[in-house]
Parts: sequence; structure tokens; C-alpha cells
Amino acid sequence: MSVSDGSPGLRYESHVAPVFRGVIPGVPEQIDVSIVMPCLNEADALRDCIIEASTALMDLGLVGEVLVVDNGSSDGSIGVAMAAGARVVEEAERGYGNACRRGLSEARGRFMVLGDADGTYDFTELPRFVTPLLNGADMVIGNRLNSSMETGAMPWLHRRVGNPLLTWVMNTLFLSSIGDAHCGLRSITRQSLLRLRLSAPGMEFASEFLIEALQNDVRIDQVPIRYRLRHGGRPKLRTFRDGWRHLGLLLSRWSKARRPSEDEKRGAALQSGVLGFSDLTGRGEPDADRIRL
Repeated sequence: MSVSDGSPGLRYESHVAPVFRGVIPGVPEQIDVSIVMPCLNEADALRDCIIEASTALMDLGLVGEVLVVDNGSSDGSIGVAMAAGARVVEEAERGYGNACRRGLSEARGRFMVLGDADGTYDFTELPRFVTPLLNGADMVIGNRLNSSMETGAMPWLHRRVGNPLLTWVMNTLFLSSIGDAHCGLRSITRQSLLRLRLSAPGMEFASEFLIEALQNDVRIDQVPIRYRLRHGGRPKLRTFRDGWRHLGLLLSRWSKARRPSEDEKRGAALQSGVLGFSDLTGRGEPDADRIRL
């Protein structure tokens, strides 16, 4: 079942799940920023992430909400999130992409920030992801691959091989200059989000999100960020399985982008004189007596 806010073009292939709403005192329906946190058994880090995000929102002077998307936790994450003041929705269909798409479809802000709830991202850096949107950017993505990364925060194979390789493939195929294609801390305006068609259920959602943005002329800013040691839950990324899924999606979308549509084929054939009247209409040659110039 698709989930939509009723706006034309906003389409997510998410499953409807029970909704649990935390109380957000004084927050009106008109919200500036929605911070969306997909969560699966991350109770140990979740409270600190919500507090960091809420504090950053207050420092910015913007009205906001923290929206936690629980993806089937069994460690009490829902209770932790609600006690910390977050709004909580449940997504029964497992998968990072399913949780992110559900959260984006539920978010009420004109700006949306995606970030993991495992403590690896520093939500006090929120201004870096909101201020560019206020100044005209459509989207902002972080870059973890710098000297601010804490020792051991990312496995060597991911930091030195997998992430750089898949980022290079994306940049080569889609003529982009992204520094860290798999960074999970990113923001986007609601209007830009309306232009994207997102359906990936798993970790490959991170690549799909960027491909859609690149193909829809979304202006992307990049900012270096701190990346910390995980202190909540187990890693969800499966190195080889998810790596192949990312690569498969990249190649599939690149191949599809290179394949001309039927309208483009007809236009090219018409220009070259290959197509006749019957090809365009299916009605045979026109009756000369009925043609009026």
C-alpha cells in the first residue's frame, strides 16, 4: 500500500502501520524541521540522539519535531523515544529504506533531516544541514570521510574500500561529485522531496535517494561531519550483501537512464523520416481530401 500526504507526486511504497504519537508541548502543526530517525533496537543511544536533536532545534530558533520510526524493536526503544519527547511511528516491514520512507511520509516539516539513532551521528551539527536549506540549497549530505572520524567508528573495509568504491561508481555513472554517497545524515526540502520516486526497501535506499536527486536536478550541498563510535544497537549493514545491492541498483538505474523512452524513439525516428503517418496514429495513410492547412 502506498503512503502519501495527498500532495501530487509524493509516493512511497510503505506499509501502513499503527501510529503512536508522543506529546510535543507547544508544537503547532506548522513545523519548520522534522528530524527523522529510523530505529531498530537502539535504546541505549536513542535518548541522547533525541536530546541532541531537540537542543539543536532550540538553538536554531526553529519549530521542529523529532520523529522516530521504529522498525520492530524489542529492547524498549519505543518507550525511550516517547519519554524523551519524540513522536513515534512503527513500520512493520523490516528494512532501512522502508523505515526511512515511512518517516519521510509521516514528517510534517518543510525541511527534513534523516539521521541514524545509534549515536554515530552528532545531531548538534544540525545547523550545517538546515542553514543551507534556508539559504537556497535543495539538499545537504554529510561527508564522514575526514579527520574528524573517531578511531574505529567505521570498519577499515568500509572506509577504505567499500564506501570509496561505490561512491566512485556513482560519480562515474551519474557524472556527480559526491564525497560520501552512503552518509546517513542528510537533509532535504519538502518541495525537493516531492520530485523523488523512492521505493528501495533496504540499505540501497541511500544510493537511490541520491540518484533520484541527481536525475531531478536537485541542488546538493556537502558538509564535513564528525562520525562517532556506535553506542546503541548492533550494526545493521551486511558488508557484501548490501554492497551488492547498492551496486546492482546503481547499474540498473544507469542502464535505465541510458535507455531512450518510446516517445524519444518516436521523435528521433520522425526527425529522420523513418516513421510515417500510420506509425504515429495506427490509422493508415491520411485521406488527402480531409486535410486542411
